[in-house]
Amino acid sequence: MSTDRSLVGAAASCPMSITFDQFIIFGDSITQGASSQEKGFTFQPALQDVYIRRLDVINRGFSGYTSPQGLTALGQFFPPVEKDKVRLMSIFFGANDAVLPPYDQHVPLEKYQQCLRGIITHKAVNAQKTKLLLLTPPPVNEYQLESYGRESGYSTLTRKAQVTKLYADACREVGKSLDTPVVDIWSAFMKEAGWTEGEPLAGSKDAPPNKKLAELLCDGLHFTSEGYKVMYAETMKVIREEYPEEAPEKLPILFPPRLEAPWS
Repeated sequence: MSTDRSLVGAAASCPMSITFDQFIIFGDSITQGASSQEKGFTFQPALQDVYIRRLDVINRGFSGYTSPQGLTALGQFFPPVEKDKVRLMSIFFGANDAVLPPYDQHVPLEKYQQCLRGIITHKAVNAQKTKLLLLTPPPVNEYQLESYGRESGYSTLTRKAQVTKLYADACREVGKSLDTPVVDIWSAFMKEAGWTEGEPLAGSKDAPPNKKLAELLCDGLHFTSEGYKVMYAETMKVIREEYPEEAPEKLPILFPPRLEAPWS
């Protein structure tokens, strides 16, 4: 294949290298799956679309990880200041920490909070002055979990709605104590499910099956396309409320339009 020499010359005349700041989405399998194209709408492509030519949205989701594993991984992938600028990062752990004992993913509530604090206050993150978003774990649907768990060989539930609520509450507490904005996925999903405070939890076996919650969760835990739409809407709402200067429309577009490009 031949090379257009005019493009080589134009590239050479470009006065400087332009790099894109980053928005890292960090979490477990729900974050890892946020880039999947099999579900239709998902979180990472939607986020990248609104930040196109403004920020690079980087998926650092690790299927199966708990908050202690996330804390360990953070120091291994988070770039140093001299390499890349991480402008924003979302932190989304707790769905696996809330697994019931004796299953090995279980992380006690206090340790979960300790690890979230460790991520938020990590020296690499502080060095970048990265703006953080802390996402609560979502609710679970025990009816779906029971069905899918049986197919996977589990004889008992691995998660319960009431226990997961405790982890969502604990996540909010950490955000409040460290002045870190919280994207309340748990409450947003429960609102979609029509749940009212004081009622048996939607998704619990103490309540009737909830059709809307089942539409947000494909297996009682992971998100459908509809679930990712809620995640995206809530995240963008919190960005605009807490970090208005980081809203896509407030950030400059990198590289000029074609007809204004000096090397055109």
